[in-house]
Amino acid sequence: MIEREVKPEILDSLDANDPAAIRSRKDLRLINWFMQGETWILGQLDELGDIRKVVEIGAGDGHLCSKIKEKFPNAEVIAIDLLERPSRVHKDVDWKSEDVFLSDCFDKDAIVVANLFIHHLDNEGLWQLSKKVSKCRAIIMAEPHRYWFSKLLGYPLFPFVNHVTRHDMMVSIEAGFRFGELAGLIDVDWHWDERAGLGGIRSIARQVK
Repeated sequence: MIEREVKPEILDSLDANDPAAIRSRKDLRLINWFMQGETWILGQLDELGDIRKVVEIGAGDGHLCSKIKEKFPNAEVIAIDLLERPSRVHKDVDWKSEDVFLSDCFDKDAIVVANLFIHHLDNEGLWQLSKKVSKCRAIIMAEPHRYWFSKLLGYPLFPFVNHVTRHDMMVSIEAGFRFGELAGLIDVDWHWDERAGLGGIRSIARQVK
């Protein structure tokens, strides 16, 4: 079993306008398409129904939050990321350039979503996150599956992505999760459901009424 290890990723240290960063963010769109995490998250929101408020944490380029706003136009959609608002984000998404742990966006109506973000957090960060989301309606996460087969799936993408993405992909897998870990690390007394995806582990936790 590969022990979980959270290490710095190159993309996080690059200026947003660095050509290598621009290319790597483009690569991430390819990886997102391959893993289908965003599609799964949208499907889970459909199943939950009565979508009033969605908060995406670690929103990155804003692609997912924009898709959510398009699909649920009457819902309040908030995106949180340290980056400034990307130019292509849906105009009705409320973008907040702030630290997730300092945000006051989490309440009983909020459904929290995260695509390839939670693995950046160490155990202390996961504990802090659990306190932030404990009153929310649900949290939906698509994260790397820390498993040798995930690395095997990643290698065929190497010729199509740059050196930043190649490095960060493997680091992300090593910081990812195995079945049951998130339920133990995010300390909320909810109903958990987990399943495997293409190199990913998909988790949804809902308040038990």
